[in-house]
Amino acid sequence: MKKNKPIFSAKLVEKINNRELVRVRISKLKTDPNNPPERVATNRDFLTLRKGVSELGVLDTIHFCGDTMLKINGHRRVEAARQNGITHVIGYRYDDLTEEERSILFRHLNETSLSLTGSQKLHIFLNGGLVDTDFEKACHDLIRIGDSIKSGTGMKYLETIRNRRKSPRTFMIGVQEYCKVVDNNSMKTKSKVLDWMINVGTAHRIKALVGLKCPARLLKKAVDGKKPVMGTWEITAV
Repeated sequence: MKKNKPIFSAKLVEKINNRELVRVRISKLKTDPNNPPERVATNRDFLTLRKGVSELGVLDTIHFCGDTMLKINGHRRVEAARQNGITHVIGYRYDDLTEEERSILFRHLNETSLSLTGSQKLHIFLNGGLVDTDFEKACHDLIRIGDSIKSGTGMKYLETIRNRRKSPRTFMIGVQEYCKVVDNNSMKTKSKVLDWMINVGTAHRIKALVGLKCPARLLKKAVDGKKPVMGTWEITAV
């Protein structure tokens, strides 16, 4: 039977086993740049958390890096505590973590506590953090497509996607579906439709048009001309 590759290295496992449960002052803790800012935004879920913290305190332990004082997990709980005037929390301190080890822990702890959206994973990717292999491939594929137009365009596209709080995977699906409809998988075709989704339409628009059986000629005319899709067509039952 094939053995599954361990999630954590032996060195990281040792550091996890040697972590210490401590009482830490909130003012000493720093925000991990990998943490998407919207995860601590004042929305309904956060207000509910803040109310619970005001009544019961922070019940779950947080996790932080002892060398840098960067929070690894518990950003929302710490912020809720801070807003309630709480000065200390209980947390696990991890010592001597490398940047990669901290990034691995960040991904593991945060994806199991509150699922990351595609946009939030993109924030992590753009900040140099670790994301799952499939997601990383989608990001690099978009960079290659964008850079085929002009060097640096791919990264600008990713930043635009992040600013719009969208997921790179959605754009890659749009690229793939368009290429399938027009029966052309060249880099030039991919770059044209990606540019269209960024600057004219949207990834969801392409997916919707494909789903509505929009003729390839109308899609191609719109993408090539950098204009919205114009025209009518008959949708036949399958």
